[in-house]
Amino acid sequence: MTLRQPIVVTMGHVDHGKTSILDAIRSTRVQAKEAGAITQSIGASEVPADVIMETCGELLAKLHINLTLPGLLFIDTPGHEAFTNLRKRGGSIADIAILVIDVTKGIEAQTIETMEILREYKTPFVIALNKTDAIDGWRANEGECFSDTIAKQREDVQARLDEKIYALVGELYKYGFSAERFDRVSDFTKQIVMIPVSAKRREGLQELLMYVAGLAQRFLEKNLELHTTEGKASVLEVREERGLGDTLDVILYDGVLRVGDEIVFAGRDGPIKSKIKALLKLKPLTEMREGGEFASVDEAGAACGVKISCERAGEALAGSSLFAVNETNEGNALDDIRREMTDIITESESVGVILRADALGSLEAIARLLKAEGIPLKSTGVGSPSRKDVATASSMRENEPFLAVIFAFNVPIDDDVRRSAEESGVKLLDEKIIYNLIDGYRHWVDEERERERKEAFSRLILPAKVLVMEGCCFRVSNPCIFGVEVLEGRIRKDIPLVNEEGERVGVVRSIQHEKEAIEEAKKGKQVAISMSEPFFGRQVRGKDVLYSDMTREDVKILEEKYPKTLSDGEKELLAEIKKKKGIITSFFS
Repeated sequence: MTLRQPIVVTMGHVDHGKTSILDAIRSTRVQAKEAGAITQSIGASEVPADVIMETCGELLAKLHINLTLPGLLFIDTPGHEAFTNLRKRGGSIADIAILVIDVTKGIEAQTIETMEILREYKTPFVIALNKTDAIDGWRANEGECFSDTIAKQREDVQARLDEKIYALVGELYKYGFSAERFDRVSDFTKQIVMIPVSAKRREGLQELLMYVAGLAQRFLEKNLELHTTEGKASVLEVREERGLGDTLDVILYDGVLRVGDEIVFAGRDGPIKSKIKALLKLKPLTEMREGGEFASVDEAGAACGVKISCERAGEALAGSSLFAVNETNEGNALDDIRREMTDIITESESVGVILRADALGSLEAIARLLKAEGIPLKSTGVGSPSRKDVATASSMRENEPFLAVIFAFNVPIDDDVRRSAEESGVKLLDEKIIYNLIDGYRHWVDEERERERKEAFSRLILPAKVLVMEGCCFRVSNPCIFGVEVLEGRIRKDIPLVNEEGERVGVVRSIQHEKEAIEEAKKGKQVAISMSEPFFGRQVRGKDVLYSDMTREDVKILEEKYPKTLSDGEKELLAEIKKKKGIITSFFS
């Protein structure tokens, strides 16, 4: 049985070192060329078997692994949205993943999201614990395997590493994963392998390569059988190449593609049929994203990165499936493309946000994340948002203000669309990194809720209970000025007060604390208040207890919309006010 190259994706939190690890393996410098040192597009590179043998042959021999794989095809992703861009109907084309975790920082937000995606797609993975050289006291041994370099560290340094590893083991267990350092794993079918590495010092790369290759060969053998049927691929990107025009960068994950093959893929308006004019195969240890070196070939077999020159390539949607077709399978392939587009590009009659993205895979992944956040989708599509989208989003404002939103991922936006959104009160979230897109929405919602709460609270009469202090009348009337202690809740300017019999005493016109005017006084504060209506000694006296004169609507809004903003004491006071409803009718006038 002949095996194809496993497709290996690197994933993890931003800045944990995904691209750096591949740079170390390839001895390239891709990461330094990326905007902000964060990977912005999907890259592919091949590491052939002879490089793996040269790098970790001794370790493979020790474990009695006879490597029969032709090599490894690494896919470097900006994040989990790109992982789902490596898509085929019903799953991902990835065979195995490397989850990169910064050993000094541990599990972070996108680490958790990545693990959930891997679990959902049932993709096996190993963990690369990167940046071991940043552990206090670590003495780097350039290019050595982990087993050798760890033996040269002081005992206290080894102990510090173990502390971090076992803290991670505990964290991973909380998320349903059993993990262990690679040399302590007792069952590879039940435990996730953790491999400490330093991309910067190229330490531990031997074990990382060995376990990725060895585990893929040992446990994924049936998935790696090489087929000679019509090719199946995933479109990564549409690129213009000098002398060729528009081309497709694809990952061929099954079968064979040949010059002259009829192919189908998704375009904006539906499936597109074309013919391969030229095939350019990625050379080993170069990087597709960086315009790496390609060789012209007549055919290419899975799994590999390949550039396709064909008619209508410029109309292809990144993230689309691509199939080589003949008379017998063309109909099914076209139906698959149509279903794929219908599943991802949607229009709904119900309420929801608008989503626009640069590729089918990004669109699918972001839609999945939004649904996980409980955010409904009204419309999804590939390409830039339009003024019509703004009008649709604007229609949500009155009844669903938090859905009057357009998500625009990695697409250009016209100035008139931006102006229209601003004038219509539509929130336009424009990002090139998916993490910022989702976080930006959460942050905006939090800000809007806080603004709404403050506005609502400025209009509401809040629960308050005050004690009129004895011997603290500073003016009998016109205005009546006296001291109070706030027993519970808060008093503000312009709120009405009633006594225990429910009789209106007056409205608080001003509040002073230590001769300084203040807007609000909370529980425990002793302040002087000024009221125009009462006469001290008649309507109000020392030791009187006064309450804020809340309306039925005030109580309803607090209970239904803002219960979490009230302390336990304020909740008890609200219950006391409600209990008085039958006695003090003015409370609920």
